Amino acid sequence: MEPTIPLDTIYTADEAAERLRLTNRGVIKLGKAYGLCSRVGRDYLFSEQDLLALWEVMREPAKQPKPPTVKVAPVGDWMKKNSWLFGPSLSVDRREMAVLRFLSGQKAPRSRNQIKRAGPRTVESFLKQGFAVERARDAQGDPMIVITDEGREQIAKADRWIKERAKHGRGSGGWDRLAK
Repeated sequence: MEPTIPLDTIYTADEAAERLRLTNRGVIKLGKAYGLCSRVGRDYLFSEQDLLALWEVMREPAKQPKPPTVKVAPVGDWMKKNSWLFGPSLSVDRREMAVLRFLSGQKAPRSRNQIKRAGPRTVESFLKQGFAVERARDAQGDPMIVITDEGREQIAKADRWIKERAKHGRGSGGWDRLAK
């Protein structure tokens, strides 16, 4: 004959709800969902073990980063294919690009006064970023600059972007203008 295990304390739904600080309906719903209750007619009963198991079910899990639910294609591939939708990845804006294009067509050094749309900050920025080098100074003491290979590379990047947009029937977006 098998040894008998003494029965734990049995609680009604109201008593179980009070112990777990839930509503009567809440404790019954949880008990039914996880098979942690007994039913006698319309009454639901809970053992001490049922209440402990329900308590474990209600415990908040440790915070962990949520794993991605959807496999995402690498952004780099999509960006590479669709880069023409966005502005070119350059260190200059459209106005500065126009100044670089103007400089690329000049044989002699030019000062900011000889380049339309180029102020002292533009010249200073070009010198700092290596897009132009100073060759001399004009009568007012302003630097006279010529474009460098880095500046020509910015133009080449813009031209590649313009060409890619043209393949998709789009215009240059103003990146092909010249400063006069």
